[in-house]
Amino acid sequence: MIELQQVSFAYPARSQLFQDFSLSFPEGRITSILGTNGSGKSTLLKLAARLLNPQQGQVLLDGKDLHSMKSKEVAKRISLLHQNNFPPEITVSTLVSYGRYPYQKYGQGLSQKDLEIVENALTQVQLQDLRNNLLPRLSGGQRQRAFIAMALAQDTDIVFLDEPTTYLDIKIKLELMDLVHFLNQQGKTIIMVLHDLNLALENSHNIVLLEHGKLFSQGTPEQIIKTGLLDKVFSIQTHVFHKDGKTFHHFTRQ
Repeated sequence: MIELQQVSFAYPARSQLFQDFSLSFPEGRITSILGTNGSGKSTLLKLAARLLNPQQGQVLLDGKDLHSMKSKEVAKRISLLHQNNFPPEITVSTLVSYGRYPYQKYGQGLSQKDLEIVENALTQVQLQDLRNNLLPRLSGGQRQRAFIAMALAQDTDIVFLDEPTTYLDIKIKLELMDLVHFLNQQGKTIIMVLHDLNLALENSHNIVLLEHGKLFSQGTPEQIIKTGLLDKVFSIQTHVFHKDGKTFHHFTRQ
């Protein structure tokens, strides 16, 4: 479990963003972090993933200070998928093989087991036929699948995704959410920042709602909607309707 205990953080020459902030992410669930621009969503994710150091407080992984752990030890437990507007000039298979780095000894190349894991990851996201293609030549959706494959190859308990659906069309967004559920069904804890409220509400077990660096609310999508806090934070009115056993949401301005 990832847990933040009384964390404080501010960027240089800027006002305090988080002050004595505490939060735990439920294990084995899909959590979406929501909030308006500037609320601290991506910063919270980076703090939890050890990309940023808190000025005060601790980030714990199963009760152990994350910043006291060795990098390879952390990389066996946590993977992070950034937004990738400028993907490197490498092949799909090379990217996916990077997921095996935490398991390699110094000076050691990919083992037969590593190669089999990479191949399996490519197959699971249906990119085996594009293994030799360069990342910049892929579509946005294909690139995201390649990074998901790298996370599969890395085989971590926890996967962070920072705005994974940005700039993707709706069909690719839905395909990506299917992959998120696939990772979760393998027992992985998913923590992601999303701007799309519908995707978050319909694909998450847990919602973290931020406002100006404060934890405004946390709970299931149903709980967050019923409290009216989602509407308050975004200045919207949420309408819920059901069809064929599924729940859908529509948003209007207040």
